Amino acid sequence: VLQSVLPIKDEEVVLGQYEGYREDPTVPDLSNTPTFATMILRIHNERWEGVPFILKAGKALNSRKAEIRVQ
Repeated sequence: VLQSVLPIKDEEVVLGQYEGYREDPTVPDLSNTPTFATMILRIHNERWEGVPFILKAGKALNSRKAEIRVQ
């Protein structure tokens, strides 16, 4: 499956920073370090063609979890 993953397109990636990150005294005032990322992963094979896999990860989220949803 990993060999069938298509290159990730820039327009299918979102990077961000959680609100209040720069208020931490250890973080520079003008920091643009991402603390959140989401992307769409696409697999080019017969079984998964056309099915987007949405990956999300970040710091300071409301909960700590690993989740797989199939719709």
